Amino acid sequence: MKPKRFKVDDWVLYCQFPNSHYDTLKEERLRSVVLEVLDKNSIYDYRIFIDNGTATVRKVKEENLFPCDKTK
Repeated sequence: MKPKRFKVDDWVLYCQFPNSHYDTLKEERLRSVVLEVLDKNSIYDYRIFIDNGTATVRKVKEENLFPCDKTK
């Protein structure tokens, strides 16, 4: 198993459908923060807070997260 790319309190960009055939879904990115790195026995890799005004907390796989530009 490879090591996790992100740590707790890292800002990331979340994409719900990164492998979609539709550009609109594939290019959508929501600014999020990593709340927890889940253990290797879990189906998901991270628990994140999506910072879009809905206060959503979601468990996600690493393939759905992308590095966030630090200057924004």
